[in-house]
Amino acid sequence: MAGPAPSNESTGRRALRLALGVALTFVATQLIGWPMAQVAPMFAGFLLQEAAPQSVQQGLRILVTALLAIVGGYLSALLLLPYPVVLVLVFILVIFRLYLHVLTAGLPILVFAGILIGALVIPVLVQLLPEVAFIAGFGLLMNFAVAVLAAWVAFLVIPAPEAPSAPAHGAMPHAEAISIAATLTAVVTPLLIGYLVYGWTDILTLVYAVLFAVGMSSAASGQMGWKSVTANLVYGGVAMLLVFELLVMVPNLAFMIVLVFMMCVIFGSRIFGGGPQAAAWASGFNGFLILLGGALLSEDAVSGAKLLDRVIQIFVATAYLVFAYRVADLIKSIIPSWRALLRSRAATSAG
Repeated sequence: MAGPAPSNESTGRRALRLALGVALTFVATQLIGWPMAQVAPMFAGFLLQEAAPQSVQQGLRILVTALLAIVGGYLSALLLLPYPVVLVLVFILVIFRLYLHVLTAGLPILVFAGILIGALVIPVLVQLLPEVAFIAGFGLLMNFAVAVLAAWVAFLVIPAPEAPSAPAHGAMPHAEAISIAATLTAVVTPLLIGYLVYGWTDILTLVYAVLFAVGMSSAASGQMGWKSVTANLVYGGVAMLLVFELLVMVPNLAFMIVLVFMMCVIFGSRIFGGGPQAAAWASGFNGFLILLGGALLSEDAVSGAKLLDRVIQIFVATAYLVFAYRVADLIKSIIPSWRALLRSRAATSAG
């Protein structure tokens, strides 16, 4: 699920398409500026890391899935908020089953982004800020729609090969999918408990954690270590500061489009180029898009101090995910050892 889908297309061509789609999304966020629009470029980046465009049916499936997840999360939170323990248990089961379906069906990663946001972010908003939860849900749905449209335009302008080697992330074997879905569910469960039971209020950290959890949801996530943290802060943070400072000096929409396009080409060439640092560049790209999207929106303009807060929130979200995945991997490695030990003791006792 995580990372770009394999393809026989050239690295440069895929990087140009990624840059075009993300730049178009930034233009839309600047001209319209709907609620939570800062995450739309990251959604577009997810779709443009596929090897082929989504069909009309697949695009509609993404939007319908996002709508159902957002509405389901909203209604479930309204009904179960007086029973936070029940609410957490219900969402744990829902997240596991839906993520298992996404993995075994080979659906694009953006589908699971919609599921996680609906199941985690919207219920927390209903609990903390019920008056804006509906507006935020509409804004999130707009993000998915704009991302799908931008990806279609980018694939139309720069078409993919007629027969790519792998048109999308393939369906995963059921046993492997169960293991990965269980790991991801274990990782996000403490977030559910913290926000729904203990009343944590830092919504942006939750949003960042959910989005980065989607990007890190692979079998090797726990082994990425602090590379994910440093990539988001160094690659993503430095690139964002460079673009932001240049735009402060030249506050022009056309200049912003060119600058974002060029920066996305640089990231894309390293993401699609493969190699040991490709995953780090992909993480840094997500951090870059999240930080820059929030910094540029007119109604969400940030000062230096507030920008530092955003960087800290991304650091906290990524550091938590790295730690949680490592703990989950450690537990998974211990369980087979305990099973082998119990079998050995049982055999000895029987003998």
